[in-house]
Formats: sequence, structure tokens, C-alpha cells
Amino acid sequence: MTGRKEYEIKGIYAAVVAIFAVFLAVPVIRLLMESFMADAGVSVRNYAQVLTERGFAAALANSVKVSVSSALIATALAFFLAYTIQYTRVPGKFKSLIRLAAVLPMLLPTLTYGFAIIYSFGKQGLLTKLFGRQFFEIYGFGGLLFGYVIYTLPVSFLLILNTMGYIDKKFSVVSRIMGDSPFKNFLQTVVRPLLGTLAASMVQCFFLCFTDYGIPASVGGEYDVVATVLYNEMLGSVPNFNRGAVVAMMMLIPSVISIALLHYLERYNIRYTKISAVDLRKNRVRDGIFMAGLCNDSADADLGVRRDLCGSSGERVALSDKLYHGACHRYTD
Repeated sequence: MTGRKEYEIKGIYAAVVAIFAVFLAVPVIRLLMESFMADAGVSVRNYAQVLTERGFAAALANSVKVSVSSALIATALAFFLAYTIQYTRVPGKFKSLIRLAAVLPMLLPTLTYGFAIIYSFGKQGLLTKLFGRQFFEIYGFGGLLFGYVIYTLPVSFLLILNTMGYIDKKFSVVSRIMGDSPFKNFLQTVVRPLLGTLAASMVQCFFLCFTDYGIPASVGGEYDVVATVLYNEMLGSVPNFNRGAVVAMMMLIPSVISIALLHYLERYNIRYTKISAVDLRKNRVRDGIFMAGLCNDSADADLGVRRDLCGSSGERVALSDKLYHGACHRYTD
């Protein structure tokens, strides 16, 4: 029976490797070969021409600029929304609405985001007519930034929300009992366990923005990015597949770097042997403006921890003997 199971596992691995080879490895190898092909045979002339062009350098700089900006904003916004769900006591229906609104863009193609921006914030857009003014120039950096944030928000939100669900909230109560300030409490018990996930979120968002074509095609305007350069080289008025292959290989570099960074960031993940259930108290200020970190402790949890820290007769028990014994130890990288 064991031998049969091992045989099935090997068969599954073989099928996965075959699919990977057919749909990913073969096209990449073909692209690499095309990038070195020239009229005189194998040459690096295509790389020299593309990499020394001012237009490609400008497009590369534009892609990095807008991708980094979008990744930072999307990660910050996703953290804000995830914190609202995990660390506040806003109504459950509102939390469900946040979940739905945050992941809904995943169901739409990126080209749709561009059209939504045009019909909402364009000169003849719905919101422009409603308020009597255009909020920002949609064609160029502003439109790309707005579209990319919408595009990458679901990925960042799901990553951060999932990790927040595994953070032991009792540490925030312990931090308060130990006399930490609200800001230090927030940094040590919320931000620090999320450092690896926040970095991974920014890497993922950057990669998605850098390689996307749908949004630049609709609202990019004259703000060239690497994806539009690739399209113009491959399917423009004068197609050049060899030069397009060079641009495609350049676009693969961020993906390789992203995979390496994500693998490296795994070591910063926080793991707990036990997660304690902690109720958060109501706070109108915190729950009203969805602020993170300042009021994330609850009176109920405070009393529960105080009971845990005291013996049956009320005497004080050492923190390490009661709370951190076995299950609730300090963070381990």
C-alpha cells in the first residue's frame, strides 16, 4: 500500500514537471533563443540596441517608479483594511463589505480597471460631472497609479489578512500590562509579526504592476512603461520579434528576483505554538476611523490575562511561569 502511494506521488510530480516544461520552460527557452537571433546569426546586437535606446531606459524608469509607488500604497491600504477586520469591533456586516470590496477586483481583467477610471474620473466621467471638476489627470502616472492600486489591493489584502488571523492577540494585552506605550505595543505585537508578510506583499504588488499591460493600454497615455514597449516591439506598426524577445527577457528579471526575495523572506515569518482567543472592547474612536494600534486591547481580555497571571488566592505569578510556558513563548524567527 505504501509503495502504491509513493508511485502515485511520483506520478503527480512527473505530471506537474511535464506541464511546467510545456507551458513555461519551452516558451522561455524559445524567447531566449529569439533574443539572440540576428540577420548574421547569433548575436548580442539586439540587446545592445534595446538597452542603449533612450526610450527603453525611460520606460524602464517609469515602470519602476509607478510600480514601487503602487506597491507601497496598496500594501498600506491593505494593512488598514485588514486591521479594521482583525483588530476593531466595527459591525460584522461592515467587515463583510470590506472583504467583498477588497477582493472584488480579482474577478475583473485589468483592462476593465482602465475603462472604469475613464468613465468615472475622465473629463466626461460620472464623478467629474457630479462634482464639477476633474480630480486628477487620468492619462499618465496618476491613472496608472490608481489602476495599479486597485489591481494589486486584493493580493496584498489577502496576504495580510491571513497573517493577521494567526497573530496571538494576547501579546498586545501582555504588552500593555508590562507598561509599553500604545505605539510600542502596536509595533511589537502587530507590525513586527507582519514584517515578512508586508515585505512579501510589496514584492508581489511590484511584480504584478511591472508586468501588467491592460492598465497602461487604457490609461497609460504618453507615459511609456516596459509592457507597452514590449507590445510595440512585438505587435506594433513594424514588428520586430527579436527585439521584443529582448524586452520580454528583461521583464522576466523582476519575476526571478521576486521569487528569490519571497523565498528569503520566509525566514522572517512568525510562528506560534498556540493562538489565544481575545475579545476586543468597543471603542468609538478606534472603530469609527479604523485606526490601528492605539486602542487594540480589550477590557475582557485584560481581565482574562490578569486571571491567568494570578494564582487562585490572588497572588502574583511569574509571567514566564504562567503565560510563556510552552505555548505562548516570544516570537521566533
